Amino acid sequence: MNKLLKTILSISLIGGISGQATANLITNGGFEEIPTSAAIGGDNSTWFIYASSQVNGWEGDNLELWTNRNPDASEGNYHAELNADGANDDNWSIFQTFDTVAGKAYSVFFAYSARRGDDTVSSEAFDVTVDGLSWSITDHVKGPWKTFTSTFIADDNSATLRFSSVIPYSRTLGNFIDDVRVTDVPAPSALALLGLGLVSLRFARKRKI
Repeated sequence: MNKLLKTILSISLIGGISGQATANLITNGGFEEIPTSAAIGGDNSTWFIYASSQVNGWEGDNLELWTNRNPDASEGNYHAELNADGANDDNWSIFQTFDTVAGKAYSVFFAYSARRGDDTVSSEAFDVTVDGLSWSITDHVKGPWKTFTSTFIADDNSATLRFSSVIPYSRTLGNFIDDVRVTDVPAPSALALLGLGLVSLRFARKRKI
């Protein structure tokens, strides 16, 4: 590889790396902001039941915040259980709405795990929706965390990320979620585009010679 091409590729890689760090558009995606108001239930040591209105950033049904148990959090000290205890006339659902730019690409990431781990795990399925896209999560097991990653193109100036269980409301066990993130997908950097342009120019000059 000639010196010019090595230099161009180095510039492109530096430009790409510098554009990868983007802010999380989800508030309290790791469920680490513990409510200051009293929990409405739980065992007062490892899991706590809150109305979603008590948990910063989130809306919808009740949710449970767990710590140091079954399993440890994927990141930080706390994780959420979607199927929280309490009265509900439908499947459990929590959601968060955030600002977007129409036509821009965004990445969705979260960690998930099952609570039970026996033959009832299949009933712990949950759906994830955002901006018209939907995914069904059915492959989780008890103990280890798995991660989900996908992308979407925003079609408006806001989008809603929603987690919904698909089991009857009488079952309140399952669907651990943690480390929820939505981030911009970086566009190619100006330096990377410049590098590609220089490569094209180099090859064009060689062909003329």
